[in-house]
Amino acid sequence: MFLVSVVCALVLMPNETATRTTPSSPNVLLITIDTLRADRLGSYGYTSASTPVLDALAASGVRFVDATAHAPLTHPSHAAILTGRYQGSFGIRLNGMDPLPADATTLAERMKSAGYRTGAVVGSVVLDKAHGLGQGFETYDDEISTPASGTVAMASLQRTASEVTAAAKAWLQEPRAPWFLWVHYYDPHRPYEAPSRFAKAAAGRPYDGEIAYVDAQIGSLLAAIDRDRTVVVVTSDHGEALGEHGEPDHGFFLYDATLHVPLIVAGPGIKPSVVKEQVRSIDIAPTIARLAGAAPDVHPAAGENLTVLLDGGSRPEIPVSVAESWYPRLHFGWSELRSVRVGEWKYIAAPKQELYDLRVDSGESRNLVSSRAQVAARLEADLRRVVTTFGRNPSAARVNQPDAETVARLQALGYVGSFAPVTASSSSENPKDHIVDYRQYRELFDRALGQLASDKPAAAIPLLQQILKSNVRAFEAHLHLGHAYFALDRMDAALAEYDAAAQLNPTLSTPHFEAAKTFAIRGDTNAAVARARRGLELDPDSSYGHYTLGVVYQRAAQWRDAYTAFGRAVELNGRDPRARANLAGAAMRLDSLAVARTQFEAMVALGYQVAPAHFNLGVIAERRGSTEEARTHYQQALRADPAFKPARAALAKLTKLK
Repeated sequence: MFLVSVVCALVLMPNETATRTTPSSPNVLLITIDTLRADRLGSYGYTSASTPVLDALAASGVRFVDATAHAPLTHPSHAAILTGRYQGSFGIRLNGMDPLPADATTLAERMKSAGYRTGAVVGSVVLDKAHGLGQGFETYDDEISTPASGTVAMASLQRTASEVTAAAKAWLQEPRAPWFLWVHYYDPHRPYEAPSRFAKAAAGRPYDGEIAYVDAQIGSLLAAIDRDRTVVVVTSDHGEALGEHGEPDHGFFLYDATLHVPLIVAGPGIKPSVVKEQVRSIDIAPTIARLAGAAPDVHPAAGENLTVLLDGGSRPEIPVSVAESWYPRLHFGWSELRSVRVGEWKYIAAPKQELYDLRVDSGESRNLVSSRAQVAARLEADLRRVVTTFGRNPSAARVNQPDAETVARLQALGYVGSFAPVTASSSSENPKDHIVDYRQYRELFDRALGQLASDKPAAAIPLLQQILKSNVRAFEAHLHLGHAYFALDRMDAALAEYDAAAQLNPTLSTPHFEAAKTFAIRGDTNAAVARARRGLELDPDSSYGHYTLGVVYQRAAQWRDAYTAFGRAVELNGRDPRARANLAGAAMRLDSLAVARTQFEAMVALGYQVAPAHFNLGVIAERRGSTEEARTHYQQALRADPAFKPARAALAKLTKLK
């Protein structure tokens, strides 16, 4: 996840004379579908689409043909959607770095102030509450488990559309209205792994299969709401390049393949229509606020209320739409990219400037910057006026210098002088000239993750090292190289890589948690605790961080501290069975049998280590003098695992005593 230029007056158009009869304080369902190109929906002209739910929704409401996002990455773009302001005004440029600051006002906060019950269900760890988007939500469901191996990319941690839908339906069970619910589906994001029936129906088109799966789940969700009382808004954070301009996915360039998104608004009193005027993601929040009667954002850089377009009217000026990609700069040290759209014209600010007339060149293949220099200059001035209002530098400019011990570990791996922070000053390296390097990076990185996921760390190491030879600033590669070394018991090398990742991305908590595990393996409890707590300073609501701290204390047999840490992890993510199992173990050590029993019962419900859980429930029952209950649990343990010897021995002992 701006002050607009002179050519774009952000005047809220009057709509008191409109024919719309939306009920006062309607329920509002905001659905964001990650990585969805507008042109992959049937309603946007894609003949191979299998999106009947979204197409029917578009036919029943207003479909915006030309909606543009402001970043090709999940967190920055959602920051714009949920605040109605450009993400750059909050200094948000990359996933997993700067959270939304507390002084930002979100749509949820405005809805809550207007008397709405507010809830959110997100499908990716990229949007967990640590990144600040939970402001104003009474319930923010981001419970996504982290695998014990820790070898997958954090950005790949997600839950399926069916899990998201189930959680959203559960939230809707509370009858209190009016309500505002944001539901985020992540499935169209790579890797494309739709359930088999959707994958088979879109054979050879795995991306389309994911979209069809999400469409079906949205149908299930819509069936659970009162459509006569609910405004439904559907959009995407960004698209997917699918190889256009050489980009395999998204995040790198600012072409319309990743910036053109769908926007559909349907509900009571909203008449079917198609709007061809350019609109923006930052216009969504003020539009919802207006429909719900919530207070608008009076900031001059806020987006504009689109209800005049919903009512069939028009605006006197075409708004400026600005987008940014800092991924090339903060990952590779090349130049950042910025773009500006005003109607048919699009300008991309880069070391080699680009200008496109989208009326006749929707694929952005003919650069007109030389022949239409005056248009480019005018758009560049518009862009500069907007960007100068941001006032916040990228977080990578705030890197602390490493301590002597960290420097020594980095030098031992040959990283001398490689970690000067990326500053706000511009680079002359044009990202477009490095697309081959970027593609190679993505290919190697994906292969390395595949090797790690297959428990082949030795095979992953040369792939990650090859990445770092060409781009030593790739902090994700350092992080996963640390995982590979850790798996091979090369703890000094693992620590150095975690230090490198932390140095390059100073707001990322994960390297500190992984370093804490490494120190714990080495028996240095004090250092392990210090690193875990450093990570928790950056991400205080990380269930994985509290779980890691609990593991550190557990290895040191500091059971009271372990109990507290595991308890917090369970509080933050009750669906993580490992945290519950370890909390149960610590509770048993402290003779807190009631707590242990609750956790073992939860493990059974989650289907995690069912036999040991039933066995321990039997032990607790015996301690309480409930012999028959104990017998039942021992029998259930054996049914779950006939080879579980402790349960067999305990059952034999009870039979003998009887």
